[in-house]
Amino acid sequence: MEQTTRGSSFALLAFIWWGLSPIYFKAVSDVLPVEILAHRVVWSFLLVSLILFFTHKLDGVRRILSSKKQIGFMLLSSLLISGNWLTFIWAVGNDRVIEASLGYYINPLVSIFLGMLFLGERLNKVQWLALTLAATGVLIQLVVVGYLPWVALVLAFSFGFYGLVRKIAPADAFTGLWFETALALPLALMGLAWLGGGEIVSGSAIDVGLLAISGVVTTLPLIWFAIAARLLPLSFLGFFQYIAPTVSLLLAIFLFGESLTASIMLTFAFIWTALGLLVAQAVRRYSKTRRNA
Repeated sequence: MEQTTRGSSFALLAFIWWGLSPIYFKAVSDVLPVEILAHRVVWSFLLVSLILFFTHKLDGVRRILSSKKQIGFMLLSSLLISGNWLTFIWAVGNDRVIEASLGYYINPLVSIFLGMLFLGERLNKVQWLALTLAATGVLIQLVVVGYLPWVALVLAFSFGFYGLVRKIAPADAFTGLWFETALALPLALMGLAWLGGGEIVSGSAIDVGLLAISGVVTTLPLIWFAIAARLLPLSFLGFFQYIAPTVSLLLAIFLFGESLTASIMLTFAFIWTALGLLVAQAVRRYSKTRRNA
């Protein structure tokens, strides 16, 4: 019981932190999104390097370095997570947090679809119904508004494919993040030097300080999530994933003043119904597993 309580506490910390992250990115939104991304890569790389060094967990790095195939997968995951980060940063700076939160609600459904498409996973009736409802919700935007919610789709599919790559080529959270930031580091440093007129660190002390915090913003919730993952069954941990987009959605409406239109509310209704079906099914399975344990 104590283990479950501790694990749940760390999971809550991680997902609430992720949900609150738009506050940070809104604070630095006067900086170009690509520059914020570059700083996030640099400072996250430095912080994760220190964590791996002082926790003596460099074996995972050496193992992946010994395999060209694994490095290739890490390069792909680096591209996917960098694209995901950049899209999210842009969305926050352009008052599209509602659409960004929609993307992370859609993500579990995208993961189910990709599992079927690439891993040969068979879907049950509930999953098929959930996917149909989600697709209908997205198409409502196309019919009513005249365009697809591209921010939501880019975030959902980039993170979905990222999860797929990390499933095929597994690495622990910190080893994976180290490679993803290390492989993006040369471009990040060159980008910062170009944007800063030859200086990698430029701007006011406040701006530089805020941008340096991006390493903590990225890494701290990963630490909490890693602890939670050790203490909780993954089937139970999955129930926490809807906290982050819910917190972000509430921020968008009540703090950032974004408007929730009738069409987007209808889209959310379809997505939430789809997720409700999946959660209900997962709860039944989890309860059955607990009874049989």
